[in-house]
Amino acid sequence: MPILFATISTPQNITDLLPAVPAGWKIAMEDKMYDPKSLYDYIDGGAELFISYGMKEVISRFITNETGDEIRIEIFDMSESKNAFGVFTHTRTQNEGLYGQGSQYFPGTQIFWKDRYYVSIMATDENETILSAIADLASEINNKITTTGKMPDIVFLLPEENLTEDGCIYFHHYIWMNSYYYIANDNLFGIDEHTNAILAKYGSKENHHYLLCIEYANEERSHSAFSVFKTQFLNQQSDETAMQIEDGSWLGGTTCGKYLICIFNAPSKTEIDNMIGKITENIQR
Repeated sequence: MPILFATISTPQNITDLLPAVPAGWKIAMEDKMYDPKSLYDYIDGGAELFISYGMKEVISRFITNETGDEIRIEIFDMSESKNAFGVFTHTRTQNEGLYGQGSQYFPGTQIFWKDRYYVSIMATDENETILSAIADLASEINNKITTTGKMPDIVFLLPEENLTEDGCIYFHHYIWMNSYYYIANDNLFGIDEHTNAILAKYGSKENHHYLLCIEYANEERSHSAFSVFKTQFLNQQSDETAMQIEDGSWLGGTTCGKYLICIFNAPSKTEIDNMIGKITENIQR
């Protein structure tokens, strides 16, 4: 996993990041700006994702052409680069690396993140004219964002062996803890805006297992969270750090300094020990 070094991030005026309208297209309506309070009026049902990652504002522009094709351009200012990266991890299934610091194209939609910005360009159809326009728009926005951001350090702690292509989800709001695998409805581990958490997916499609790593402010908090893990998941107060559950899979965990490490749905205790060994080695470097 390559390390991306950040340049000094000076917030740009988000309106200045809007690209020129491609030839043959025109602006369909006045550009709209939304903040966290008004975002529900714009994307009711999807606003929680952006708000939970500290979104500052978003600008939206609709363009259309003579044949009735429409493209919506959205540029989200996520306040910090780690938040833009986090939103990207929720929406991508791979990183094609064409734009910004991570990007993916879906049918009619291009997404990418760069520095503190998350960009989405969505069309109502897919044809050569639309594909050309999307590519031009994405390239220009990418060039207008003149700085790059630092990825969360916790990402580089993940063992790379058997990590799936869509890899991990980074978050600091507990509602996203179940994104890959159901763990708990409640905020058992005390995840908040001051913690960094990552949930990573390993193994084959038929037999995924999951690593949850949470970085706290200090060792006291990580030890407290581990006590909750032992009580709620291992159902014990002993020093055992792993157990086999009814479906035959294994779960386990430990702490390493200010980090809590939990592994779910593992095929064996050996795999738990192996993964814990690798991530603790990365933490201690």
